[in-house]
Amino acid sequence: MQPEEAGTSGFTVRSVSIALVLTVFLLVISSYIALKIGALPWPIIFSAVAAGALLQMFSRFGRRTTKHEMNVAQAGGTIGGLVASGVVFTIPGILYLQSQGIAVSMPGALSLAAVCVTAGVMGVLLSVPMRRVFVDEENLPYPSGTAGAEVVKAESGIGRSTFFLALALSLTGMFVLLREMWFPAGWSLPLAPEIGLTLALYPMPLAIGIGYLLGPKAAVNSWFGGSFIGWMVLIPLMALAGIAAPAVGAGIMQNAGMGIVIGSGIGFFASYVIPRAGRIFRPLFRFRGMPWYTRSTPIFSVIAFAVLSAAGINPLGAAVAVLGVWVMVSVTAMMTGETDIDPLEQFGIIIGLVAMELFALLGMQLDYLSAFMIVAFVSIASAVAGDIGHDYKSAKILGTKPKDIIKVDMIAAVAAGLLAPFVLSIIVGAYGPEFFTPSMPAPQAQMVAGSIFGFAHPLAFLAGFVFAFVWVVAETLTKRHAPILPMVFGIGLFLGMVLGILLAIGGLVRYWTDRKYAGIYTSAGIITAAGIMGGEGIAGLGYKSMLVAGMEPASSIVLLMPVFIIVLGASLALRKRML
Repeated sequence: MQPEEAGTSGFTVRSVSIALVLTVFLLVISSYIALKIGALPWPIIFSAVAAGALLQMFSRFGRRTTKHEMNVAQAGGTIGGLVASGVVFTIPGILYLQSQGIAVSMPGALSLAAVCVTAGVMGVLLSVPMRRVFVDEENLPYPSGTAGAEVVKAESGIGRSTFFLALALSLTGMFVLLREMWFPAGWSLPLAPEIGLTLALYPMPLAIGIGYLLGPKAAVNSWFGGSFIGWMVLIPLMALAGIAAPAVGAGIMQNAGMGIVIGSGIGFFASYVIPRAGRIFRPLFRFRGMPWYTRSTPIFSVIAFAVLSAAGINPLGAAVAVLGVWVMVSVTAMMTGETDIDPLEQFGIIIGLVAMELFALLGMQLDYLSAFMIVAFVSIASAVAGDIGHDYKSAKILGTKPKDIIKVDMIAAVAAGLLAPFVLSIIVGAYGPEFFTPSMPAPQAQMVAGSIFGFAHPLAFLAGFVFAFVWVVAETLTKRHAPILPMVFGIGLFLGMVLGILLAIGGLVRYWTDRKYAGIYTSAGIITAAGIMGGEGIAGLGYKSMLVAGMEPASSIVLLMPVFIIVLGASLALRKRML
């Protein structure tokens, strides 16, 4: 029996159906969240709670649900969120170039859908050898997958978890609607604007929730640390010393942050993945006795090359993209397993830059649209592969067949890939004028655009790159890690204080609950944070969509507010029943 066959099956019609419902929901919500905050924590906890609640509801009309059905449903449900991040972290960069007066068109919906579906399937197929190495052999922690398994084990019905989720979702949704009416732009506190000391405060609950999920090391030490050092220390110092005006200093910090993020990814690949490449990929070419999804990986790679070429990418660029996915998926698997972080767009940028450099060496030119499609392809495949690593970990803990995870994630990847371009077009229509402003910063898309077109401050980028590369290589070789995650530090340096403060609040709350209550309220906090994220995503996107449809702001709020009031009432009724 193959290792993928071991375990108990949870692949049923209802588990797959619920997975598809959740993956579409998370595709929509995650697209909004990722553009709004520039980050997307793993949606596994939300998916696990929602899958458990829905399956328990269905079990009243048929046979009793099992933890393996819940696990399969939550695994497929999360795929939509990761496909969303791969799309919105990359393709909106085209809009940024357009805003700079550069002539480049957005890809057609059908071409982009073909690329998304192909990338998603590639991510699933290439995750199989990663499971054998990083989940089975090295037993990496995969924190979100472990947490998801615990939620599934505890989710015995519509109870405590669902109450916290619904309560947080409803209260956050109502707050966001009131925010959009009364203070949509937040507040600005000019401390010493002549040297760049200005605090912008924007009431964004989902950032606090994300900070809680990330924890103090990532949210406080790394993200807030990067934003504080860059925007409250270095930019004012450069202004005082006459090196750079605050506006120029901000650009320098952003380019340095990009360099740190990309340098971290390259450093990890050089120091960890390359020495293990043979052990990771050799099983894919052992056709005898291997299951269909292993045997088909090299064949599907040829299909992926054909799809990318048909989508308008130069065949040489398509070949680089497919080979790049084979490389970057291994980086994703290791990084997410150890740190719970998947800098997917950075992996896409790396391959995009390799393709552009190769074309330049050959005296050819890779057009901007093709470069963006390559970056998106690699990013989506890396995102899906990182997510399925957590699913494999959860399956190992619960005893669910890994084969079921592979099948449901492949189905969900196809569904999410088909819908992602249309969701993106809706968001672009709703938020077009707000893109690349504090209310919708889309920082990853800016980073992709900057990498493809060229950095305004290349020396700052190079300094950040070298610094992070040396840092990560040293950590990997010595197996000694600093209390700061270099990649997250770079993101904080890029995004500034607005998000840094909010994430630090969430991280400090997590530190306090973990320290004072030794994990008693950690699970409830994680579920509440997921509800906060869902509440802001639903309310924010719903409100903007109604405005695009031609409705007045007050009318939009009047229509949406009762939805959250009903959810609040249902959560309170559930709480009363539980007491």
